[in-house]
Amino acid sequence: LTQIIGEYEERFEKAGIEAVSEIPEEPVILKADHRYLWRVFDNLMGNIAKYAQPGTRGYISLKKKEEKTIVSFKNTSREPLNITEEELMQRFVRGDRSRNTDGSGLGLSIAESLTTLMGGKFSIAIDGDLFKATVEF
Repeated sequence: LTQIIGEYEERFEKAGIEAVSEIPEEPVILKADHRYLWRVFDNLMGNIAKYAQPGTRGYISLKKKEEKTIVSFKNTSREPLNITEEELMQRFVRGDRSRNTDGSGLGLSIAESLTTLMGGKFSIAIDGDLFKATVEF
């Protein structure tokens, strides 16, 4: 997680987004396929870089609660999120119906599928312009 945050530093800077991470100092061990997990994190970081409001922050946190590992990604959307969580999770759908940016609209659906394949749970929440994705194992 720390590595991917570092790899997105330049993209965030170009997009006018400050990355704010909350990662514990002690290692958090997670049994998962590293390629799939990287793809999930890459998708969520890419969404922040593409869709966050410039001049805001993207929050990435890693928390251990009892037996669960929870990774969350939060940002303020550049465009109004005029869509429900359920609609946004469907394939080929984007958060703003008028959006014309690059991408297939498959990212969140793929992230959910890969997380499920690894035995985890993927969820998103929308509150006004706040977008939050949570990956839980």
